[in-house]
Amino acid sequence: MGGKRALKPRKAPRQERAQETVDAILEAGAYILVRDGWEKFTTNRVAERAGVNIASLYQYFPNKEAIAAELQRRHIAKGRSAYPEMRERLRSQADLRGALRILVEGAIAEHRVNPRLHRVFAEELPRASRRVHGERDEQVMERLAEIVEPYGIDVPDREIALFLFRVVGHAAIHEAASERPELLENPVFAEELVTLFERYLVRE
Repeated sequence: MGGKRALKPRKAPRQERAQETVDAILEAGAYILVRDGWEKFTTNRVAERAGVNIASLYQYFPNKEAIAAELQRRHIAKGRSAYPEMRERLRSQADLRGALRILVEGAIAEHRVNPRLHRVFAEELPRASRRVHGERDEQVMERLAEIVEPYGIDVPDREIALFLFRVVGHAAIHEAASERPELLENPVFAEELVTLFERYLVRE
């Protein structure tokens, strides 16, 4: 059988009871993903955990990929709820270190939102199902370039430097969230990342 699996809900809930059903399905889906992983994640198990019949689940979600996609959308939205405030703070920064600190703190805050579920999204979901609601890599790179532009970073190749900044930063914070989540609450971890990036981007 060919073709892509549908990643969008079949319909949006319009009444309170329908919304409660969808919320129960998603809560059950998150629980099973965290507890059992993607391989054991099925619509039947989600429906059983949610206390709804499978027909009710299929009214809203055509398959397990669509459930995972909606979970990702909500996870990303919750993790990025502070972005507007972060952008305002970035506009008032006089130096690169201050801007880097805001970026690092924002990335850490995003990973604090259910880090175990975040790990499943990043490490277990099929590639086609990942980051369906996130920014494209090009968008992230453009945003980083705009942020650092006023500070005159000193690197041989700005595009490569920003690529490494993005990849290394995400890898370090993701690894901390997966293996040592207590580091996300440790201000020294954030400051060490800021120092790492500042010394890489501004060379004497």
